Amino acid sequence: SERRASGMEIQHHSGRRRAPGAETWGSTDARLKGGGAIWTTPSLDAVRGLVYVPVGNPAPDFFASQRPGANLYTNTMVVLDARTGKLQWYKQGVPHDSHDWDLPVVSPLFTAKVGGVTREVVTMGGKDGLLRLVDRQSREQLYEVPVTTRLNVEQDPTEQGVYACPGVLGGMEWSVPALNPRTDVMVAPAVDWCGVFKSDDEPRFIAGQLFMGGSFTYDPIEKSRGWLTAVKASTGEVLWRYHAVRPMLAAVTATAGGVLFTGELSGDFVALDESDGKVLYRFNCGGSITGGVMSYAVSGKQYVAVVSGMAAGFWQVQPGSMTVTVFALP
Repeated sequence: SERRASGMEIQHHSGRRRAPGAETWGSTDARLKGGGAIWTTPSLDAVRGLVYVPVGNPAPDFFASQRPGANLYTNTMVVLDARTGKLQWYKQGVPHDSHDWDLPVVSPLFTAKVGGVTREVVTMGGKDGLLRLVDRQSREQLYEVPVTTRLNVEQDPTEQGVYACPGVLGGMEWSVPALNPRTDVMVAPAVDWCGVFKSDDEPRFIAGQLFMGGSFTYDPIEKSRGWLTAVKASTGEVLWRYHAVRPMLAAVTATAGGVLFTGELSGDFVALDESDGKVLYRFNCGGSITGGVMSYAVSGKQYVAVVSGMAAGFWQVQPGSMTVTVFALP
């Protein structure tokens, strides 16, 4: 779903005015309880004065018939004027979502040569397991690449249950892809963890409680895993994949020297060769790594710092002390 925002409101039969997009929910009640929260970081185009906002999933999560339509502006990259907040345009990743596949990634913003033409682009990724590249001027989607297992993605949950991938913790989470503009390489971390989606016989809204409209049962923990997928940033061509035994949640840091830094739920800090994904160095920090890796210099010497020990309970990892570990070459 995509269109330019006109700024016009919509007149309906009662004489009251509704904001554009209200008609995509089917009823007033669905709009009032429909969700669409923001839980990850927006991106700023400082030159053009635009903010790219990642909007989350609609509710009830697994009972989509309660809210017929595309359910704007959920699972959507919403582009606003940074000074006024006025809607400029939008791109919806998963219309009428029934799997809790929100859109947490709207970064990086960069310039790429596509088919010999220089384009201003933005990366858009979500828990549906797709890495997308969108032209910021024409609003055209240039490519989409699966970065995790996708199975039965078109089947809505039923009372009996539907096995599908990604699960509610699958696909791309809060860590955006790393970009090396010198080599045209982009690397995205992802979660691979499937399970069974079930819908209730009817949605039950209780104020103050999660409004899911169903349930999700994860595969056993030993079946969860993770991926790093490296693509040619301008075309989406897959260059290599790195497989991890647990979901990949940590961000990836790219360097001019062609070395990538990241971390794993196992507690391992990992350095990889950007050209082929081969592991160059591994060190266990004593606790899960789920955030970013920082590279910096002091007096001309390069350091790399990573925080370990923090992960929410549903990732089912051993607890570890909150620790900052710093690395440097001799």
